[in-house]
Amino acid sequence: MPPVGGKRTSLASYSWGGWGPQNDFGQGLFSPSYPLVPIQPEPVRLWDFPVGYNTIYTPRSYEAVGFDELRTLAESHDITRLAIETRKDQVEKLDWVIKPRDDRRPAADARLRIERLVEFWRNPDGEQPFASWLREALEDVLVLDAPAFEIRRNRGGDIIGLDVVDGSTIKVLIDDTGRRPRPPAPAYEQVIHGQPWRLLRDDELIYLPRNRRPHKAYGFSPVEQIVVTVNIGLRRQIMQLQHFTEGNVPPGLLNAPEGWNAEQIRQFQDWFDSILAGNTGSRTRLVWGPSGARYQPFREAPYKDDFDEWLARIVCYAFSLPSTAFTPQVNRATAQTAQDTALNEGLAPLMGWVKRLVDSVIQNRMGHRDLEFAWSDMRSI
Repeated sequence: MPPVGGKRTSLASYSWGGWGPQNDFGQGLFSPSYPLVPIQPEPVRLWDFPVGYNTIYTPRSYEAVGFDELRTLAESHDITRLAIETRKDQVEKLDWVIKPRDDRRPAADARLRIERLVEFWRNPDGEQPFASWLREALEDVLVLDAPAFEIRRNRGGDIIGLDVVDGSTIKVLIDDTGRRPRPPAPAYEQVIHGQPWRLLRDDELIYLPRNRRPHKAYGFSPVEQIVVTVNIGLRRQIMQLQHFTEGNVPPGLLNAPEGWNAEQIRQFQDWFDSILAGNTGSRTRLVWGPSGARYQPFREAPYKDDFDEWLARIVCYAFSLPSTAFTPQVNRATAQTAQDTALNEGLAPLMGWVKRLVDSVIQNRMGHRDLEFAWSDMRSI
């Protein structure tokens, strides 16, 4: 209830964000009218998330495709798996350094700190070398776009390890505005065997998707972008496998001479099989048959056609890889151009993601603001 004797103001004269009557929404004939007044003033939300979003603890519970489906697709489709491993191989061939951000005026103790950082990043988790550790992380980048790293610290608070965590076990939490909660509030929740396992703060876990979208809490991986294509490719693979394992179409049909009964045909079949089955040498010789016998070959669908090449092109394009390995070669110059384009368009962004990850740890988590991670020339193999 408004106070007795208080001033009453109609919606027709409501001031929206300081706009005066001269900019009144309701002035003029056939005006747009005033927008509905919010129930109560609220801060801007980054996206229209579902009500009770944090209470549904299953990761990607509001997405059409779950983490398990993405992993299964990536592990089952041959071309997709080859594309993923090729991207890992390309990154593994690159060498790296830790260097001052300003080479002209490095700090006096920069060299000592660089040596310590290089020693740390040679085995980021304390066990695997950097290349193996990075391949494990890139798996979740390319398949799930949900790379996660647990930060291990000693009693003094210094970082002593960066362990790759299965991104499919991490539920992303949000606050009232759709943003990531800041410490001391938990920002993530790990789910193990379908049960909430542990709440994690932003200073305990690094979660760094490469391809974010403004209306989603999770990243958008290359595998998810081609889910339909990968499903079609899987069914194509199964069909080809069944052709060789369960198919009942022989190379051709031999017509028996006119007048033969079923028993004569069976006897001739047994004799024919006895001299050719398992005998490679006999298969290369001419076989004399009865008069009137005619051979009729069957025309089967090709094992590989333009549709298979089209599927391969889509998968390679999703990973910014050249499709030259699966398509007819035009000429060497064209193939080299496609290779260079794929390296620039696909590998460079992935290299940039790795640099952002390592720089965020070095500069924001370890406090070395004047140092940075940089890629150097490709390691000779």
